[in-house]
Amino acid sequence: MILSSLFKKQYRHLNKILINQSALQLNHQVLQVFHPEAKIVPVLKSNAYGHGLKTVTPIFDALGPEFLVVDSLYEAYELYKMNVKSKILILGYTHPDNFLTKQLPFHITIFDLETAKALNKHQKNCNVHIFVDTGMCREGVSIKHLPEFIQEVKKLSCLHIVGLTSHLADADNPKDGSFTEKQIANYKKALKITEDAGISLQYRQISASGGAFKIKDPTFNVIRAGLASYGINPLELSDPEYQSLSLQPALQFVTTLAQIKTIQKGEKIGYNGTFTAQKTMTVGLLPLGYYEGVDRRLSNKGVVTINDIVCPIVGRVSMNMTSIDLSAVKNAEVGDAVCIYSDENQENSIVNAAKIAGTIPYELLVHLSESVRREIINK
Repeated sequence: MILSSLFKKQYRHLNKILINQSALQLNHQVLQVFHPEAKIVPVLKSNAYGHGLKTVTPIFDALGPEFLVVDSLYEAYELYKMNVKSKILILGYTHPDNFLTKQLPFHITIFDLETAKALNKHQKNCNVHIFVDTGMCREGVSIKHLPEFIQEVKKLSCLHIVGLTSHLADADNPKDGSFTEKQIANYKKALKITEDAGISLQYRQISASGGAFKIKDPTFNVIRAGLASYGINPLELSDPEYQSLSLQPALQFVTTLAQIKTIQKGEKIGYNGTFTAQKTMTVGLLPLGYYEGVDRRLSNKGVVTINDIVCPIVGRVSMNMTSIDLSAVKNAEVGDAVCIYSDENQENSIVNAAKIAGTIPYELLVHLSESVRREIINK
């Protein structure tokens, strides 16, 4: 016991993902004030967009949302084991066989009769949300087949149709809203079909984060806040001049300077020698790489910061190691904190890093390894 306690006290994590609790709370409140006509429901799929499902769930649950939204049955069970007070909505597909084992206290999204029939047979008094395809041509019941689908589901006495759900394909387009308008019109057609079938819907939703900044329509009383819950506005990614609500990024990714060395002019760094020193320079080694979440496309392009001093990434990002140019940092020491992704509007913000990598913030966030320790902070 003494030895175990000693090691516990001495153990230091080299890499950490810091989650700003105040930012999560602020983002939720800002969205709710902007949409008093709707319920803001946080989306926690894909490890809470990389922020850590188990880390951020208690924060969102304490805000009392109508739902905590997940993609899979696995994620729903993870929340269930945490004894959350909020209802849990599963958006994604679940294999019908997985409904046989036990009674599930979740709201389930459906778009095929096989799933509906399995729920009716094995899940008593199950609340379901019908997913209708309004034009994205991804998951969902087509409007053409919706009347027949509803009539078949109505025959299943153990199911309660409580919601009509869809998803916008082009909501993050800040300049052209024509396709979004078409989808909303299609949703309203689907809503009329549902109501004409004698169903009174409790939940009507189509907007995720992109739509949340463009659509204020009383038809919809639920907004799924994914990326926006974590402080990033999808519309600003498409058009930096887009003026929107003041959100606060909640995630900061930090590591520890592990080694410092001097290399000479002409020496090469990393795999395949993709960086050649043009002069004598100081190089630092970071104990993390693309496994932990430093995108490999940031090789020789991305930057990190030490005390707000920008340090370029040099050479290839390796699986568990990354080299940086320390030349601009005076008196750098092994053990110094290094910021990989900043939660401020800096060169190494998650948004800017995604631009450098030629991708979107979603991808960088969800690729943050679950093995990296998450910690809650308040700023």
